[in-house]
Amino acid sequence: MLTITFIAIIVAFVGVGLHGYLHGVMAPPYDPENMTLNYERIGNGQKKLVLLHGLTGSLKYWKTGLGDLPDSCSILLIDLLGFGDSPKPNSKYDLEEHLGAIEKVVKKEGFDSGDVIVVGHSLGAILTIGLVGKHPDWFQSLAVIGLPNYSGKEAIKTKFGKASLWDGVSVDSRYKFVCFFHPLYMTEWFRPKNIPKDVFKDAGKHTWVSYYRTLDEVIINTDLLQLASQIKDKRILLIHGSNDAAAAIENVELLLPIFTNAKFIRFLGADHHLYLEDPSGVWALIEPLFSTDKKLKLVK
Repeated sequence: MLTITFIAIIVAFVGVGLHGYLHGVMAPPYDPENMTLNYERIGNGQKKLVLLHGLTGSLKYWKTGLGDLPDSCSILLIDLLGFGDSPKPNSKYDLEEHLGAIEKVVKKEGFDSGDVIVVGHSLGAILTIGLVGKHPDWFQSLAVIGLPNYSGKEAIKTKFGKASLWDGVSVDSRYKFVCFFHPLYMTEWFRPKNIPKDVFKDAGKHTWVSYYRTLDEVIINTDLLQLASQIKDKRILLIHGSNDAAAAIENVELLLPIFTNAKFIRFLGADHHLYLEDPSGVWALIEPLFSTDKKLKLVK
């Protein structure tokens, strides 16, 4: 009886994994003309914000803390290509492709007016820098939270030898195989305590293709030093948890000399998901970016 049960479990496990693999590779190719990102627009205030989530995230990542924003804001929440409820094609998922998909939504909703602030977390932080670098006239300022800066796969492997599964999935391509088995582990039993239920549920809405290629092409292969140099004079707020296990704080500090108009804030004791822990504190730091005073004081 035990043998039959064991065989049944193995067959079910293999079946789920095979389905997950095929779900990624058999998806249609990316069609930028006919595939539009899922997004929501909230509010009609004059202060415009574009919010970009991290790897395996969705626009719901931001929603728990939006009550801390003033009514004077208009907010554009976007599910990145391959994540949340956005299309998940079998495609490149490189920086250019991600930015092109975001640009389409930003232009459609009129968030290219020059007075907009872009806020990005983790993967979204890299895309935020790339977006502002490509369209500096669209945005007045940017804020990046938990910015991952790595020099390649070996640096990530060294960092994550003792990391938790959740932090590892955030930036380690070795976890692409985990994506094959979403139905088996995306349950309440495995949800980290600091991740809200709806955010955790949406974390399973990607394919191994969208996860692995985005990680490889954007987080690992992007020359962040070169990307950051394109916005060196833009007002930028960098927010980072001192205990961030997914994006080493010391690697972000290496980028600080590039910027001429920046402020660096450490959240003492906070991890990679400091926004979920203290959204009001994060928005309180971002709100002054709307000021007409264009010079920030760099705090090292």
